[in-house]
Amino acid sequence: MTKVRIITDSTADLPLELAERYGIIVVPLQVFFGAAGYRDGIDLTKEEFFQRLAVSSALPTTSQPAPADFAAVYRPLLEEGAEAVSIHISSLLSGTVQSAQLAKNMLNYEQLEIIDSQTVSVILGMIVLGAARAAEAGYSKNEVVALVRRIIADHKIFFMVDTLEYLQRGGRIGKAQAFLGAVMNVKPICTIKDGIVYPQEKVRGRNKALARVVQLLAGAFHNEPVFCCMAHGNDYEGLAYAKELVQEHLNCAELLECQLGSVVGTHGGPGIQGIAVCRIGLMHPEESKINT
Repeated sequence: MTKVRIITDSTADLPLELAERYGIIVVPLQVFFGAAGYRDGIDLTKEEFFQRLAVSSALPTTSQPAPADFAAVYRPLLEEGAEAVSIHISSLLSGTVQSAQLAKNMLNYEQLEIIDSQTVSVILGMIVLGAARAAEAGYSKNEVVALVRRIIADHKIFFMVDTLEYLQRGGRIGKAQAFLGAVMNVKPICTIKDGIVYPQEKVRGRNKALARVVQLLAGAFHNEPVFCCMAHGNDYEGLAYAKELVQEHLNCAELLECQLGSVVGTHGGPGIQGIAVCRIGLMHPEESKINT
């Protein structure tokens, strides 16, 4: 049996080596500095993006893939008779899912399942990685989809931003608009729920905010073995500090570090730090197949 193929988009922020290792197909979104457009992760590296962001007088803009971009990926899979699962950024944050669905309809690709992850970035990457591991372990398409649904329903993510300016200007602020007008040095902690950004709480000081993020996760999972995924914009010092906290307070059976790409970086800003967690068993489907 041919293994199920897994497709996602560049907002999953998966390290390139992981995507290549599991044969994950990544469809890029675009980022624009003025009239110049760049395919996320292809024409502009993560490092180059944050260098440009630091000196740009205006915030860059982003754009979803066109249906034709998805059709170009789906068509060869359809022609080889492959079953496929395509998992994407929340439909409330981007029109990417809609473009994927239009491409599926154009091709009449019945063996393709398109999933709205209701999230973005490291959680999307975690979901996609779990799906790819399940496909490699020989799961059927329905079993992969069932696992994806479980990870979507059973995870936690919290992230801290230096400022809400990027989320606000990019139109992705969601319910976190309640935090606008916070006093200096108060760091907003947010989460993603039902497909949009929600406020969690405000903490004075960057290190205290990171410590609170870890505390929230430790309270949710206690000492249960978990898969931890850490992401940052362009703040390696903050990442190192957060990693120390995670290793001290969470029972991380597996830890993945990611740098955000240009699309998520546009809306989160260079100082963002996020940590996503799910139960380790969901990320090791080869050990026990789930019931569909």
